[in-house]
Amino acid sequence: MLKFSIKNLLTRKAKFIMTTIAIIISTLIIMFSFNVAGQINDGIISTASYYDIVVGANGSSTDLVMSTMFFTGTTTDTINGEVYEELKNNKDVREIVPFATGDNYKGSLIVGTEKAFLGSKDLKEGNYFNEAFEIVLGYNVAKENNLNIGDQIIGSHGIAESSHSHENSPYIVVGILEKTHTAYDNTLFTKAESVWETHTEHSHEEDIEESQETHEEHSHDYTAILVKTNNPANALNLISDLNQKGGVMAVNPSTVLRELLNNIDLVKNIVYILCAVIGVMSFVIIYMITLMMMQDVKKDVLLMRLLGMQRKNISGIILIQNVIASIIGVIIAFILTRVALLLVNNITASVGIIMNYAKIYNEEYLIMISVIIISLIPSLLSLSKMFERSLEDEK
Repeated sequence: MLKFSIKNLLTRKAKFIMTTIAIIISTLIIMFSFNVAGQINDGIISTASYYDIVVGANGSSTDLVMSTMFFTGTTTDTINGEVYEELKNNKDVREIVPFATGDNYKGSLIVGTEKAFLGSKDLKEGNYFNEAFEIVLGYNVAKENNLNIGDQIIGSHGIAESSHSHENSPYIVVGILEKTHTAYDNTLFTKAESVWETHTEHSHEEDIEESQETHEEHSHDYTAILVKTNNPANALNLISDLNQKGGVMAVNPSTVLRELLNNIDLVKNIVYILCAVIGVMSFVIIYMITLMMMQDVKKDVLLMRLLGMQRKNISGIILIQNVIASIIGVIIAFILTRVALLLVNNITASVGIIMNYAKIYNEEYLIMISVIIISLIPSLLSLSKMFERSLEDEK
């Protein structure tokens, strides 16, 4: 039966290819849309789950959170270091992490912070930074630039790759992070002192000798401050107090990102509606192609009936043809979805969200099975009508 079905398909290549293409396009669009929406949603939720407060200069709360959680580099204004010292001595604060930016390495943001900020991230090799001008690389940064432990790199001022280079302040690579499929993969991390010292007029050697003294004597500016409180109630009170004092903006990252997700959900719903429309259109196209194919096999069916072949066997041969086309279509669509995720990653990475092409949602299997089942419906309907007419003719 299988051999006969394959042989029958090969005699009608054009219609078989048309059916397969319709299945590929519809499945690809649905699976790709589901993946992008799901991975953006997962990325935002997982990133905002730890810190309770982000403190930065007055401006856009979304820019502040995106800059600190996804390393977009969109926030350039700074806040006085006195805010950091006040928060550090606050009894309601369990953990506080400074955040200093302003430089990049070949377009990837260099973040000045503390080792605690990388506490939840595993190292692929090397160690975390301990001294000024020691730097830890994200997985993609190391891979794309062929960097290894012990290499020296030169940062550039600003967030544009073509900006002025800090030739007198080289960094030494001491660690490389494991792949996380997050914005960490495309970012570099060092002590906050490194960023401050890079922008002084002293030489690199003088900066290293005086770094500790300079840090203690002067209050440095920060791009942002990340805060973990003892409990959520303390976080709300602290946010209110900071905003009332003025001069800085304090926000809860989960709240800001939840608002962003609401907007994304609206877009997701629109995309899903479009996917449903495309799915219906594809079903209609497949149905029309199947009708044309059934007209072609009508004589074959009558011949098989005259030879005494049972209806279930005839139906099996026709349905196997559809199953073959459907399986080939969903497999190609699955592969193309992975390729599309790799390509769209260049866009999403610019806002700190990394597309993991290897990630497979359980719903994808459901989508593929559903497509295969739905693609059988046109054949079943056509066979039903054909057998009804055959019975009428026999009468």
